[in-house]
This record gives sequence, structure tokens and C-alpha cells, in this order.
Amino acid sequence: MIYWGGFKNYLDRRERGAVLLLLMLVCIVYLPFLGNPFFFDDYNAFRGDFIETYKNNWFDLSLRRLPYAILVGLNTVFSDEFPHVYRLVNMLLHVANSVLLFYFLRHLIDAVRMESAHPSIATRGAWFGAAVFALHPVATFAVGYVIQISILMSTMFSLLMLLAYLRGLLTGEKRWFALAVGAYFLACLSKEHSVLMPAVLGAMSVLVSVEKRISRQALWLTWLAFISIAIFAIMQAKGVLGKAYEPMAAQLLSQQNIEGSALMLHLLSALTQAGLFFKYLLLWIFPDPTLMSIDMRESFVVSVWAWQGWLGGIAFLLYGVLGIRLLFRGGLERVAGFAMLYPWLLFLVEMTGIRMQEPFVLYRSYLWMPGMMVFIPLLLTRLPERKSVLAMVGLATVLIALSWGRLNVFSDNYRIWNEAANLLKSERMAGADRIYYNRGQAESAAKKWEDAAADFKRSADISPRLEPIRYQLGVAYGNSGRFEEALEQFNVALAMNPDDDRVYFAKGMTLKFMHRDGEALQQMQRSCELKNQVACILISVPNKHKNGPNKPN
Repeated sequence: MIYWGGFKNYLDRRERGAVLLLLMLVCIVYLPFLGNPFFFDDYNAFRGDFIETYKNNWFDLSLRRLPYAILVGLNTVFSDEFPHVYRLVNMLLHVANSVLLFYFLRHLIDAVRMESAHPSIATRGAWFGAAVFALHPVATFAVGYVIQISILMSTMFSLLMLLAYLRGLLTGEKRWFALAVGAYFLACLSKEHSVLMPAVLGAMSVLVSVEKRISRQALWLTWLAFISIAIFAIMQAKGVLGKAYEPMAAQLLSQQNIEGSALMLHLLSALTQAGLFFKYLLLWIFPDPTLMSIDMRESFVVSVWAWQGWLGGIAFLLYGVLGIRLLFRGGLERVAGFAMLYPWLLFLVEMTGIRMQEPFVLYRSYLWMPGMMVFIPLLLTRLPERKSVLAMVGLATVLIALSWGRLNVFSDNYRIWNEAANLLKSERMAGADRIYYNRGQAESAAKKWEDAAADFKRSADISPRLEPIRYQLGVAYGNSGRFEEALEQFNVALAMNPDDDRVYFAKGMTLKFMHRDGEALQQMQRSCELKNQVACILISVPNKHKNGPNKPN
């Protein structure tokens, strides 16, 4: 309670206005869109197996349990009928991250004794950096995506870890190091991608001049704890880090005719990611909405001899070398070096897996990019106060407009997937089948059956062995009146999975519309045997359905 009272007094005395203004800005961006529907992987949080996994055994220390248990708790209280509650939680986490970033930047500016580090100037520069992060349109990919509560919480604990460790270096007080260890543990439990945060602390330790005498024993114990937690997280994540953990990775590799040993595929993935690192940076520096979508298909380096792969790999290494060299120089160059190394060090986790299904996902960059905000006070605080404030007002206005545009896309499933489809470089690109499939589902929901059939057909052409695609294509054909083509797709689907009650039901409905009542009854009976309750009801009261119910769906 003493510590909380001291923190509250500190907040009241000094930066309360800055904190409240950050809260206001985040509310301006996100409150109008709290009612956005769930999309894509959000629905995983409401599956029965997901709920059963995370609703019990709170002492289970498996990765991501903490954020997912919160989702299950919200679902228990509010069900899945109110997306507002889930989005409000994400928004408040984003507020917390922005505030923590503000305090971290504020103390970092003081610690490195930037030029013109007068308290008011330091506060203004730190607030500018936190505000850019709070308003940035790329951040909406994490904040606006309910299932990514994991990356939001991991970022929150990572920033708390940085702030606590920095305070420990500056004050020599052991309690701050203990808080940093606890925060790191919770960051890794929230999402394993934060496992390299101690490397960022190492870079920060080089940057910060320490005057207070720090107990060597306390530092050794702190770093021993960091190492132990990192080993624990890596062991827990052994199915994610270091492997092609994505469920569709093997199929995507075959789509591009990529073969090779695990070591070779790992090298190709690392070279691919090395080049994509710069695209992440580019979109945070120049957030062009025409270059963003929820599902971005990027070219995978298909050969170890491809020049594009080695160009990205060499550029990635040179970037890191430059950051390290700047870090060990004097003046503001060392601050720039730290800002460069922050995302670079965390991004090394992306090199540990074979990434095919999701080679480029913007929500992951939410964890890496707070460090890049160090550049904002470096740039704006060198301007006169009036000019820096005007520049920040103009930048904030642009960022708010871009974020609103992004959240407006998230408000409609068709817009989400149509945007992703428009960014495809080729209809036959690996992974494009998922985009066309999801756009087809959005078109089906709007009863645009011909458009849906066209998209499901594109998806089937890329992945002909996926049964759900064949089923949806058959449904779209049936609702378009193309009954023979629908039957063909249902037969293909049943050849792949002869125990799918939905396919028998849809096939029976299609046959009913073709006036082949005997065959329709056979399909309905088989669907009923597979526990399709609607099929059981229909065959139990046949006389009530002489004219046939609605078309298959």
C-alpha cells in the first residue's frame, strides 16, 4: 500500500495531465469501434475445446494461459454476444502500454542526459513518443483483434520490466529488480515472443550511465532469474519456437514446390524473415493503408541461391551491426543505436521457426516497436517548442484518420478479406486459398452466392485436397441453382471425409430441389446417423416438407 500511495502521489504531482491526455487520444480512436464484430481467429476463443482448456486449473503455467483465461472469463460472464466488452479490455490494455511507454521514455531521457533534457522538454518528448504509439494505425492490428490480447499483455509486462529495471539501475533499489523479474515471467506467460526481452535490457544497460552503487549480488540474482525464466519459456514453447508449428505449413511448402531438409527450410525461412523485417519498419515509419491487411502473403525465399534472400539477410546483419556500433558511441548516437536494436533483438525470435502460413503479421510488431518510439523525442525535441507541438498535432491528426480507416475495415468481414485479396500479387500465391475462402464466407453471409462460388473455386484450385473448401463451394453452387456442380463438389468432399454430417445434409437438400426425393432421403438418413439434429427432425416429419425447405446452407 505504501508503494501504491507513493506511485499515486507521483502521478498526481507530475504527469497526470499527460497520462489523461493519452487516455483521451486512445478513446478517440477506439471507442467509436467497440461494436466491431469478431473476425477470423477471434472465434477460436468461443470454441468448446478452447473454453475447456482455459477455464480451469489457474495454477497451470502453460504459455498464453493468462490472457486466454481472461477471454474465457469474459465469455463466462458476457458470452460472445457483446464484442464491446472484449474490445474495451484490449483498448484499456493499449492505454496501459502507452502510459508505461511514456514513463519509460521519460526516465530514459533523464538517464541518458539528452541534450536540452530540461524536465518539461523531456516530458514533452516522452509524451510525443507514447502518443505516436497510442495512435499508430499498425497498433490497431493488435488492439482491434480480440484474440491478440496475448500480445497486448506481453507488451504491457515487457514495458513494465523495462521501466522497473531502469529504475533499479538508477536508484540501486532491489525491489525494482524483483519487479522486473516478475514482469518478465508474466510477459513470457502471456506470449512466448517476448523471451528475448533480457537482450533489450542488456542494450539498455550499456546505454544508461549508472551513478548509484548497485549490489553485484542483486544483479547476478536478477540475471540468473531472467535466464531461468527464458529457459522455462523456451522449453514450454518447443512446439512453436524452432519448428514449422503452423498447421498448414507442410501444405504451403508443397504449393510452392519447396523441398529440403528441416535445416534448409529453416535457413530459407530465416532469410525470408530477414528481408521482411524492413517491411515492418517501413510500415511503422510510413503507415500506408494500401500496403496493409489482416492476412498478408509474402514471397518465400525458395532457394538458398536466390539473391533476394541473401540481400535481406546481409541487410539485417548490417542493421544490427550499425545499431551496436552506435550504441557504444557517445552523445545521441548511442540513443539511436538502442532504438534500432530494440526491435532487431526481439525480431530474432522470428528466425527460430519455419514461417509459411503467417510469414508477415502486423500484430506481432506491436511487441517490438515501442523502442522505435525513442526516435520521436530525438527528432521533435530538437525543434522549438511551438514548432514541435504543431508538428505533433499534425502527425496525431493524420494517425487518427489512418487508424479510423483501419478500424472501419475491421468493422466488416467482407472488407477485411477483400482488402487482403486486393493485396495478393498472384491468385496462385501460397496461402491465397485462405484469403479467398474467408472472402467467400463473407459473401455467403451476404447471400452473394455467385461471388462466393467464384472465390471458393479459386480456393479449391489452390488447395484441391481441403474438404471444407469443397463443402462450401458445393453450398454456393446449390444456392446459385447450379445443382449438378453442387453434387459434384459434395461427392468430392465426402471422398475426403465420409463422416461429415453437414455434407450429407447439404447433398440431401440439393437432391430434394432436383426432385430426386428417394436419394435425398438416403442422404438425410446418413446425416441423421452422424448426429445432425436438423436432418433427424426433417426425416421424422416428412409430410410437413413436401415442398422442401430452404436451399442448402
